[in-house]
Amino acid sequence: MRRRTVLRIATGALFLLITISVLQKARALLSRSMLDQDEYCLVSHGKYNGQVYKSLDASSRGGGATLSNRCLVQSRWMRLAQHAVQLPGSDTIIDDWLWIDYHDRINVLVEAPKTQTDQGVSFLIIEQTKYALDSVISLAVVGGIIEPTTQIDDNGIKTQVVMPEAPLMAAQREVEEEMGVICNTWVPLGKFRTDVNRGLGWVNPFLARDCSYTTKLEFVEEGETNIVGGADTEQQKMITMELKEVRDAVMKGRFLEVQWSNTVALGILQY
Repeated sequence: MRRRTVLRIATGALFLLITISVLQKARALLSRSMLDQDEYCLVSHGKYNGQVYKSLDASSRGGGATLSNRCLVQSRWMRLAQHAVQLPGSDTIIDDWLWIDYHDRINVLVEAPKTQTDQGVSFLIIEQTKYALDSVISLAVVGGIIEPTTQIDDNGIKTQVVMPEAPLMAAQREVEEEMGVICNTWVPLGKFRTDVNRGLGWVNPFLARDCSYTTKLEFVEEGETNIVGGADTEQQKMITMELKEVRDAVMKGRFLEVQWSNTVALGILQY
């Protein structure tokens, strides 16, 4: 009798262990499949159509491997996810690594068009505030997202994301739309990860030179401020500053966003 009882208990325990193992493997497979499909998010305020990051390098020289990628919240602008990350050269796994996928962006330091009376180097600079600046006025440069490109079917409906526009094309578009300026010389200043632990996309800064004004200014239509890549809602004032003034301003921390400061500092090093 005792042997039968022990046998039943052992069989039940073995069955339970097998069931748990199968469920864990199924969960892992599901998580891995969601790395590419990304069809489900716990909270969705609109479909995020930007690039979704994953790392496959678990070597000692790598940054870690993404084992699973669970979407928590998404909107058209960004995607907050919970990653499981295997640390480099280790079996250690961190299963609550929060990550933010965000559209890549451009920033541009723009030379002011030359005039007959002023042939010196000056720049078109923006004075503005932003939501996170607590109403403080900051100096800024032109910036914007690299817009995802979508295919449109015969009924005029966007069907799928193809590839984002090239950074240079995005920079040229933003400068013309926001400043009414076209520039003949473009100096790429690098590509920088916004946050090396949490993502937030990449920033591509440029210096734009040999510029001239164009009569083409594109104003966003009413109701278009809530779209990805739409115009800024904050009031902006465009001013002209000489090279020395810009150098002094960036050294005094008057460009209050790190992306703006980075772009300006790299740009003035070209002179």
